[in-house]
Order: sequence, then C-alpha cells, then structure tokens
Amino acid sequence: MRFIHAADIHLDTSFSSRSDTVRSRLRDASRVALERMVDLALVERVDAVLLAGDLFDDGRLSFQTERFLLEQLHRLEQVEIPVVYATGNHDPGLKGARGGGGGSGRAGLPWPENVTVAGSSEPVRLTIENSAGEAVGIVTAAGHETAAETADLSKNFPTPEGRLPEVAVLHTQVMGPLGASEHALYAPSDLEELRGAGYDYWALGHVHKRSCLCEHPGIHYPGNTQGRTHGERGAKGCLLVTLSSGAPAEVEFKELAPIRWEDLEVHNPTDAATLDGLVRTVAARWDEVAGGVGVTGWIARISISGATPLWRELGREDDQEHLRDELAHRLGLLHVTLRIGGVHPEIEVGEHTEREDVLGQALRLVAALRAGDAALPALPIEQLIGLDNQDRLAEYVRGLLHEGEEEILSRMLKTVVDQR
Repeated sequence: MRFIHAADIHLDTSFSSRSDTVRSRLRDASRVALERMVDLALVERVDAVLLAGDLFDDGRLSFQTERFLLEQLHRLEQVEIPVVYATGNHDPGLKGARGGGGGSGRAGLPWPENVTVAGSSEPVRLTIENSAGEAVGIVTAAGHETAAETADLSKNFPTPEGRLPEVAVLHTQVMGPLGASEHALYAPSDLEELRGAGYDYWALGHVHKRSCLCEHPGIHYPGNTQGRTHGERGAKGCLLVTLSSGAPAEVEFKELAPIRWEDLEVHNPTDAATLDGLVRTVAARWDEVAGGVGVTGWIARISISGATPLWRELGREDDQEHLRDELAHRLGLLHVTLRIGGVHPEIEVGEHTEREDVLGQALRLVAALRAGDAALPALPIEQLIGLDNQDRLAEYVRGLLHEGEEEILSRMLKTVVDQR
C-alpha cells in the first residue's frame, strides 16, 4: 500500500500579528501546500491520503478556503483515491461527516464520497483498495471529540488482523524517551504501547516538527505542511509511504511549503566596513542556507553580533531600519526581522585581561570560571534554567559563558573605547 501521510495543515490560520501582505501570503501558502499534496497524490498514484488532524486551525472557515478544499478533495475523488481524516485538538469532532461525530462550525461541509472523517474516540476502520480494485491495506483512525482531549485514544484501537498491512491514524502527544514532550498534552499515548499494538505504521499528527519515533513499526510525525512561525523553520511537507506486510515502511519526505522561515546568524562581520559591504556579507551567508524545492517566499530573522567596524551605526535605530530594508530588497525576502546584539569594535580580549579595573577583573573571572578554577555558588538546580544535574554545574556555566568576554566588552564599550 502506498499512501501520503500529512498532518497539521491548519487552514485559515489568522496570522493576526502579521502585516496585511504577509498575512495574506501565509494564508495562501497553506492552501498552496495542500494543493501540492494533492498534485503529488495524483502523480504518485497513491492508494490513499491520510490526514492526522488539525486540517483546520479552528471553527472558522472562509468561503475561499471552503471552495478550495472541496475542489481539491474532488480531484482525488475523480480518480478514486480515498481520504481518511482524523480530527485533532484544533478541529475536534465534525457532525454530519461520514464516520464523524461531535460538533463544529464546519459541520455543514458537503464532504465528497471519498472522504472518511474520524471525529470521535470510536475508531473508524476502512479497507483500502488499489486502482485494480484489490485490497492492499487497512486504515484505522480515531479523532478528538473536544478541543482538549485528555484520554489515550490509542487504547481504543482494535488489534490488527494481520492479513493486510495495517495503518493507524491519530492526532496525539506521544510520551516516552523518543516522544516529543514540548507540545500540549492532548490525547497522550505511550510510545512502547504504540510499538506493541501490532500496526505496521502509525500516521501521527500534533507535533509540527518532522520526526521518526520508530522505524519498525513505522511511527512518524510528518510535521506541518507550512511553517507558521520562526519556531517552525526549515522544509515543510508530507511523507510518501510504501508499506508491505512484515517489512519496515519506506518513508520519503516531500517538500510542499511555498514559504519558508529561516534564521541566520552573522557573527564578527569584520570584513564589512560599509553598508554595501555588510549587505554583501549577509547575502553571501544567506545563500548558504537558502534553498528548497518550490519555495517562493522567505521570512527571515537575521542576527548580527560581535566585532564589526560598523558597531556604532548598528546601534542606531534609523540605520538598523535602513539595513533591514536593504536586506529585504537584496535577498528578496517577504519579511525580515533584524536583531543587533553585542556588537563592538575589533578588540583583543587579551589586551584587557590585566587591567586593574572592573573590566579587567570581570574578564579574569570569566576565564577562571571557564577553566573551572573559580568557586561556583551552590545554587539550587530549580533556579538554573536548563540544568538537570548538579554534577554538570561547571559544564552548564561554561555554556552560559560562551563568548562571555565579548558580551562584557560590548556592555562596557564606551569605557573601553575612551581609554584606548
């Protein structure tokens, strides 16, 4: 059985904090990603399309998206490709849908006959046939009935029969050593129990970062189809899966998102002494990270720090604004956030470590702490963010002191420059 596994499409996300132009482009991008997924299904002639929750962002549905979604689903119906959609915490239980339950503002959608919606905790089971009418697999799906589902829905899934490859579709927060724990705890499930449930593949949704929790049986999050924030950087899309009984799933990532979010850190741009020079330096480094299949727009967050002959200019708001506009134009960015932090002139730290003033004392203390030669205060672990073991205190402090001398120099910059 070959199928597409997608999740977290979040149609009609509001993007209310963005400008009108960026908001419109991002809302369009979610639809374009879905259309590309349908294109892929048709080209690859898959046996099914599986959507593991959060097809919608909430109960609202614009006329434009309603028309668009139904058109895309009808394209799959015309070639008899079934779609199995398990609801998630953003789009819980849909009344009136085949196999569905619960309530939603999207309840009146005239779903095509090829769409099966699992909108309740009671699993829906469907035999999948290929284009020749032969049974090639079984898909079982269950959905969220409410926006804050706390039960382990995976416990309701029946034991597979074993005669055909079997796939489970679920929007869930997997707990366990390889599970993602940073997301909201909705429909929590246990990784070891999923492994031992007898299914050949778990098509999961909820976590927006693509990840493989287990290769055999396959337990995968495809990530979302279009990034929505800087926390969702990189290529976004779906998984193309080929499944045979008793064999590990063949899983291939397919990029779909037309807009990509990316971060770029430019540290110590010492070779840039003019605005044009700085723009060229940033552009050269941007070319190293920018790329992707079908990417038509970029939203970038660019950070500049460290030693630079332009440290004074980068501290002025009007110069920062001009640089931001120049970078957006030169790099062709849909939007750019510019972060300036800890910039300072080119100064050798070693030239100041022997100073008999507060700067020299601070630099020597940092060096001693990094070397482990200075006494560290016995602070409780709960007061130190990110420290989980008191034995790692020295390592923890060294991490905090990464480039600590440069930060001290930048904070005491006026004194340093005046005394040179």
